[in-house]
Amino acid sequence: MGRWLATIRFPDGTERYAEYSTVVESTYHPLYPEVCRVGETLPSGNECYRDTAVGEPLPYDRDAPLSPVGELVLVTVTRQPDDDVWHALYSPSGAVLVGPLSGFYRYALQEDYDLIRDGAGVRHLCRWARPPAVCGARPDGERSGLRFPPPGMHWSEETDGPYPESPPAPDLFAEWNAPDICRPCLLAWLRDPEPEPAPAAASEPAAPSTWWTRLRRSWQA
Repeated sequence: MGRWLATIRFPDGTERYAEYSTVVESTYHPLYPEVCRVGETLPSGNECYRDTAVGEPLPYDRDAPLSPVGELVLVTVTRQPDDDVWHALYSPSGAVLVGPLSGFYRYALQEDYDLIRDGAGVRHLCRWARPPAVCGARPDGERSGLRFPPPGMHWSEETDGPYPESPPAPDLFAEWNAPDICRPCLLAWLRDPEPEPAPAAASEPAAPSTWWTRLRRSWQA
């Protein structure tokens, strides 16, 4: 019951389809060229009770070298059952969806990272909201305020006040084509399932988001 349809939309209007698991929160390969809608007939002859990717699975090679950064394609992924939408990268060289493979990436970024501008105005992704950036640069400019670590399960409204509301988690990969975003930062973050933790500040422990680490490791399998 945890398998649902994911629709991948390309800039030219082409659509491809895949399975999405709400158990591990991930989109699965292979991609398919067609979809069977509820009430239609599956290739097996049975009635389709849930939108399902069908057709001949499209060939792909996850071991193929990643396409050059400038050739990666920004796609939109929509997954059922709640029509969650996020942006991801597709590598034509291996015909693979590189990721993010789940919209939950937005909350992980918001929990652990901030964007800091360098002298040229380029925004770099920095863990724990301080340099160095994921790409290795050391920006020292304005912070975007992206990071919002959750207060934690021990928050008490009696002593700590009202539980703070987190701002909307941004779909940062939607800005892949923006001239002021560091693409190497986004790509390095995406491909590294567990970056080395930075030293903690005096007021906060440098503890990785273990649930997110497990999820991203499953993408690498």
